[in-house]
Order: sequence, then C-alpha cells, then structure tokens
Amino acid sequence: MRVHYLFLIAALLAASGPAAEAQQESSPAATAAAGADAVERFQPGQGAGFGMDYFPANVLGLPDSTARADVPSVDPRQILGLGLGGEIVLRFDRHMIVDGPGPDFTVFENAFRYSAGSRNRVYAEPGQVAVSRDGVTFVSFPFDSLTLHGCAGVTPTNGEADPGDPVLSGGDSFDLAQLGIDSVRYVRIRDVTGVVKGNPSSPFWDPTLNGFDLDAVVVLPRSQGSPLAVETGNQAAGSASLSPNPIAGSAMLSLTLDRERRVAIRMIDPLGRTARVLGDERLAAGAHRIRIDPAGLGSGVYIVAIALDGIQWRTLRAVVVQ
Repeated sequence: MRVHYLFLIAALLAASGPAAEAQQESSPAATAAAGADAVERFQPGQGAGFGMDYFPANVLGLPDSTARADVPSVDPRQILGLGLGGEIVLRFDRHMIVDGPGPDFTVFENAFRYSAGSRNRVYAEPGQVAVSRDGVTFVSFPFDSLTLHGCAGVTPTNGEADPGDPVLSGGDSFDLAQLGIDSVRYVRIRDVTGVVKGNPSSPFWDPTLNGFDLDAVVVLPRSQGSPLAVETGNQAAGSASLSPNPIAGSAMLSLTLDRERRVAIRMIDPLGRTARVLGDERLAAGAHRIRIDPAGLGSGVYIVAIALDGIQWRTLRAVVVQ
C-alpha cells in the first residue's frame, strides 16, 4: 500500500543528506519544458507531511525521471504529499503560461497502474486544478467526480519521455483555452481525493488513498513566455526586437522571417489579458517593422507575444511609461 511504502523510502533517504540537497531530477531526454519557480503558499491537509524535509525544492523543476506507469515516484526529494483536502499554489516567474495551440501545462503526480484480481486499475489521488493571473482570483478547471476527467493525479508519469511532450510524458495536461484565459502565472492544486475515498463504488476507490502527491507542474514549450522554435529543431525561423524600450511615445517592433509565415502579434497586460492585437496576417520572408502605439495603455510591464503559423514563438517584455 503506497502510503506505507512512501514513508519507508523517506526513512531510508533521511540519512542520505540534508533537505538543502533536495532537487528535481531532469528528464534524461532533452527538453524545453520549464517547471515552477516558487511556491506561493501551501496549506497542508489531513495526513500531510511526506516530503516536507525537502520542501519546496521537491515540487519545483521537472518531474522525477525514474517514474514509470507501474512504478511511481516514491522519493520524498521529488514529491510532496498535500494530504486530504490540502492545497498548494505554484508561481511561474521566468516562463508565464501563455495559451497556445493544444495543452499549455502538465501536472505530474505519482499515480500508477496496478492489478486487482483480473482488473487493471489506476491508483489515483485526484487534485482539482485552478489558474490565476494575479495569485488572488483563481478560475478552476471543471472535472467529473466519477471518471475524474479534468483532474490532475490520474495519468501515470513516464519519466523516460520528454516532459514537454504531453503525448508521451504522462501526467495530466490542461489548456487555458478551455477557460478562455490568455495567460497565467499561478497554478493551484487542491486535493479532492475525498470524492473517491468517500465512494466505495468509484472505479478508483482504494482504502489506502491518502491525498494528492505533487511531483511537478511543467509549462509546455509552445506555451512558454520565452523564445521557442516554431518547428522541431528549427532555431532559425527569424528574429524579433523592440526599440525603444521602455516605451514613452511609440516603439517599433522589428521582425525578420526566414520564409512566408502567418504572423499573429498581441500585447498582454500585467493581468494576462490581451490588451491589443498588433497584427494577424501572412507576411513575406525578410524584414518587417510594426509600429506600437501605447496610447490608451496604462503604465506597466506588458508582453508582446508573437506566434508564427499558429505556434507561440517569441515573447518580448515591453515597459510602457505614460
């Protein structure tokens, strides 16, 4: 039973080094995925405590590369038990989660597959996922309490795969478009194992369920607020720069393309909302200059998000001074 196994492993690892040595293992596969930068807050639930000696390092960065569908991560240096009803909020500073084509981020827990008699089952301790632009107001992804569709903590992790590839990596992926949100910096996970534990007829019911165990939350490459390849392995799709910056009057976005592409450019305000659409059209190969007029925009730090052929490509920070 997992809870006993987890604490046995914790005891064995306790003598291996201090909490300061805790760190998230990188996937053996090269990845452009990015983990969370900080824990905004953590409210432990009933039975929480596993992994606290290595908190918060064990929930930052990438998922445990040793995890497999039938052999979950049980390393307290890699996971944190939220406890029944517990919740945690992670913050993304270096890479804002920006809505792009398909899923935008993946939540990794230590769910695993096992056999019970002739039945194949998933040991799932689900969590409800919510997102926020400001860390105060959160919007939750809906979920089904019977099938657990829409929850995190349902799909086992494949640590051998690139965590930036949701098709192969496992974990449960989420798309901001489902909520109609452009971008966020905060992800909240709230344990809802009670909906399974209190229902013996649930296909996921197990008497040892003890609450959501967080491994990592990863921003998928095409969603990150940072330079990204438009096509796999393509680092030469073009270039983009903004001048002057800060912007007091007007500014010019200089864009160079390697070939004809559809270019969509928008400015995202400090709350993650689309403040202005600067263009959405096909542009020829070569150099282009796009004027940015900040009239009507409040002072603050904005993100100029550029998508090529429907895929998030570059983001530039623009400081508007009015």
